[in-house]
Amino acid sequence: MRLRATVLQVRPSRSKPDRGLVRTHGQLISQNNEDVLRLDAMNIIGRRGALASRD
Repeated sequence: MRLRATVLQVRPSRSKPDRGLVRTHGQLISQNNEDVLRLDAMNIIGRRGALASRD
């Protein structure tokens, strides 16, 4: 089995400037090259350098 993840969209959060939203598409693929699972997810991720910009 292998996992393929694709980033579809990245944008900063409007309400929390130290975080960003990342939309991803995931695909779990079997040894027979068949899709076992497909999903789209919205992830909240801390932004790089966000702590320094709070001062």
